[in-house]
Amino acid sequence: MDSIIKINVEREGHRSLLKESYHNAPYKLTHYGSPRAQDHLEMIIMSASPGILDKDSLVIDVHVKENAHLKLFTQSFNKLHPMKEGASQETNVRLDKDSVFNYVPHPVTPFKDSIFKTVNTIHVNDDATLIWGDIISAGRIHRNEVFAFQKLHSITRIYKDGKLLVTDNQCLLPREQPVSDMLFFEGYTHQATLFYCGPFAKLMKDEMDEILTMEYEDVSFGFTECANNTLLLRAVGTDGELLYSFLTMLAQMCWVFTHDQLAVKAEEAMKLEAETAQRDVASTDLEDTPKRTEPKGITSKTVDTKTAGKKKTVSKGKKAIKKDTERKTSKKAV
Repeated sequence: MDSIIKINVEREGHRSLLKESYHNAPYKLTHYGSPRAQDHLEMIIMSASPGILDKDSLVIDVHVKENAHLKLFTQSFNKLHPMKEGASQETNVRLDKDSVFNYVPHPVTPFKDSIFKTVNTIHVNDDATLIWGDIISAGRIHRNEVFAFQKLHSITRIYKDGKLLVTDNQCLLPREQPVSDMLFFEGYTHQATLFYCGPFAKLMKDEMDEILTMEYEDVSFGFTECANNTLLLRAVGTDGELLYSFLTMLAQMCWVFTHDQLAVKAEEAMKLEAETAQRDVASTDLEDTPKRTEPKGITSKTVDTKTAGKKKTVSKGKKAIKKDTERKTSKKAV
């Protein structure tokens, strides 16, 4: 059966809302809990099928738009039933600027003779944050179906601004490979992978260096910065539920840390905006201050007080000489 799930998330005000979405049988997309319980959006993928059957095909398209935040959950373990030709799953994710997407599905459990291929293509904006996990199981352990499947092929590609950032390609062929030996599972039955990709990856690694110092029972793990602003954590164990709880705990830690950093970033942006506004107001006040202007045709001159005094004295002397001359002339005439 060919199935499709489409999820589009947009930001309206302070809340992330589900917009153009679509799903068909046997899958159903619904809210995980109350849609108004938090500002971010939480959705869960449910299925009426007992698992993935032969020739099944599932395509999941997720688009988290600018400033929107989404947590996506699954209902239960992804069971792969016995097959002759195989089944496939394709997941396409696009994260716009300042968006956050968290997705850690339940473990994949391949039954005996199952054949499965999954391809995950993720496009991340430079300012977006991706929290992505997956868990591979050896099979139905308690039914002695350990690595009894035919083929399990998982490919994850992460692109940032159109350029390939990370490729994780795992192809397990138990009938051709010594999957239980050294350099493979080495006696473990479950493997978990967690990617954290975003602008706060370096800070997140510092946090993990401090927090993940203790040893966890039945779980062995390691993490590194596998690419620019991208962390990769691998963990192995023998209990699917325990490993799933461990991975979801780490994902939640990344989620909380990301939102704390976004809050700090928003506060700094508001502070910078306020300072810029104050500078603009001060600059406007200076421009609006009236300037002294001289009437046209009149040139403003600077007059020296001493020179002015001399000019006045000379003028008075000339007037006195003129009067004296007029008086003498009058006497001669008489």
